[in-house]
Amino acid sequence: MSRYEARKQRSITRRQLLAAGGTTFLTATAGCSAVLDFVGEQVLEEVNILNQLNREISGSIEIIDPAGDTRLDTAFTAPSTESDGESNIVAYPDIWTNTGSYEVSIVLTDIELEGVSRARREISIDDTEAEMLAIVIGSGDESEPIAFRVGESFSELGQTSESQ
Repeated sequence: MSRYEARKQRSITRRQLLAAGGTTFLTATAGCSAVLDFVGEQVLEEVNILNQLNREISGSIEIIDPAGDTRLDTAFTAPSTESDGESNIVAYPDIWTNTGSYEVSIVLTDIELEGVSRARREISIDDTEAEMLAIVIGSGDESEPIAFRVGESFSELGQTSESQ
């Protein structure tokens, strides 16, 4: 991985993850998504890979912008949800260049979920300053083991396709 790619990829620190987890608990008990969204803004970037599995995953991600230019083409490793001291989120800033349709492809290495090891979606970005993408690996939904969610807040990213 080049120095530029290493700088673009950012793992979330354990402290940030614990803060988000604590806030999630408080939010769930208080019923207030505003606090959760605030923490999400501090932790998440424009493109986020969330590993919801109890094992480390690796693979590659590619994003093509509306003009046909490659905005991201890199390998990633995301620690498990049970990883001690590491976040299960890999985040990439500065991906969106213009509004429009982006082609996102992800390929997992050495793992299949419900028979799926790759996924490709065309997503629409209407606000390059506010919207972010979450790719959730092991989403818990058998019909969508690799889920793509676009939203402006952490709470929107947690919604399923049916609830959006």
